[in-house]
Amino acid sequence: MQAVEREQLAAQLKNVEIEINSRCNRRCTYCPVSTLPNPNVPKFMHETVLDRVIGELGALDYTGRISYHFYNEPLLRKDLESVVSRVRACVPGAHQVLYTNGDYLTEDRYRTLRNSGIEFFVITSHDGKLHPKRELQVVQFSEDLELTNRGGAMEHIRANSDDVYVSRCFAPSEMLIVTVTGDVVLCYEDAFRKHVMGSIITQSLADIWLGEPFATLRSRLARGDRSVTAICKQCTNAAHTDPGTSARSEPFWQALNVAW
Repeated sequence: MQAVEREQLAAQLKNVEIEINSRCNRRCTYCPVSTLPNPNVPKFMHETVLDRVIGELGALDYTGRISYHFYNEPLLRKDLESVVSRVRACVPGAHQVLYTNGDYLTEDRYRTLRNSGIEFFVITSHDGKLHPKRELQVVQFSEDLELTNRGGAMEHIRANSDDVYVSRCFAPSEMLIVTVTGDVVLCYEDAFRKHVMGSIITQSLADIWLGEPFATLRSRLARGDRSVTAICKQCTNAAHTDPGTSARSEPFWQALNVAW
């Protein structure tokens, strides 16, 4: 990776979400998992794919957030602690945050994951279940969530305002979503995995991020042109209308009072 490319990527990339497994134990009514069949992809990310992702982020000296979700429950991986330890060793400047429904977060796993390198836990309690108070953890309930229609996948979820359909979006400008197969998709709202920007297996992170079509799509979305894809035209997500909100709005950065 050239120095100029590294600097450009480091300046833009704030959050990386790695789909280390592709299944969830819940079927929440506001999530595409409740309506879609299991994706036709491996249940677990292959070691070679994970190695590629970690290697690329390590070469970048990446210092943003790393999490392990897409439309999956990360704690279904019994070796999550091993994954977290590898990331801590290879990408030491990154901040590892676990997003989970909390169903499998026992005291033992909380402790082993903290020791492995998870800095913060975000639990979404979909059924209102209470969770033990722990250091460096927040619990969100369904009523706390700002629901989106997941790029049109959840038709019953409507936008609060039609202005969202012409608003700017910086999610693809600041977030990298790597699926279990190593594909980089445009956005975390792409539940159908249709808009693939490249493959981490065959391409470098810089080639994907700075090349076509990713760069053009990001530029158009940053101008408020949501006609770039079918999911963008239908999307009700208004959480990324200003630069930097992909990081600033997150519980982790708020809790630690981190400013980008």
